[in-house]
Amino acid sequence: MMIIDFLRDTVSSFFYLLVTPFCAHCREWLYDRQRVLCNKCTAMIQPVVSVDLEITKTYKITVHALSAYREPLRMLIQSKRFGDRIAAYDLGRLLWQLTYFNHLTCDYLVPIPLHWTRYARRGFNQAEEMAHELGNRRQVPVAKLLKRVRKTEFQAQLDKESRSENVQGAFMLDVADPSLYAGKHLILIDDLMTTGATLKEAARLLRTLKPASITALVACRVI
Repeated sequence: MMIIDFLRDTVSSFFYLLVTPFCAHCREWLYDRQRVLCNKCTAMIQPVVSVDLEITKTYKITVHALSAYREPLRMLIQSKRFGDRIAAYDLGRLLWQLTYFNHLTCDYLVPIPLHWTRYARRGFNQAEEMAHELGNRRQVPVAKLLKRVRKTEFQAQLDKESRSENVQGAFMLDVADPSLYAGKHLILIDDLMTTGATLKEAARLLRTLKPASITALVACRVI
């Protein structure tokens, strides 16, 4: 797995050296290769406050989001359906540049997993690529502690009442040594939060590892 991660990071770095820097939304020329969006498109981002997500009646996690689910980030999130892996790196860079992720206590980044059939069709997991981009910049490991064992419908296509049922039992823990994560600070990574049902199901399982804290970081959330 370390070899795969190394190859992923090498290809990503090489790509950024070759690609002409254009705004990821409007395609305007960028003079700074570290930028993802031009000034005009960056100004379109609608910041949102952090919210607490109730996992049980006595336990909550905080969800931090870069923006509401609107342009220009909506286009980057939807790009995963067209095999655009670079959009995932761009979302990770934007989270690094425009949120206070670097000030959150973190021992491990935990991406929300895809079902293997969806991974096979798409070729990558957007949340995982975002996590690796953030992990590389902050030098914290990505821990794939969850496995999606049931194929679910896209949450965005369901009504609010159906979303919790859709992800119920969709994940299982995939941990060789649970003691490694006891007392640690875990940050869940995903591209989009709608009602929070997916994050709730993931956090419910991660809580059994007895971490010191669980936080979530997403690119966008529906408001």
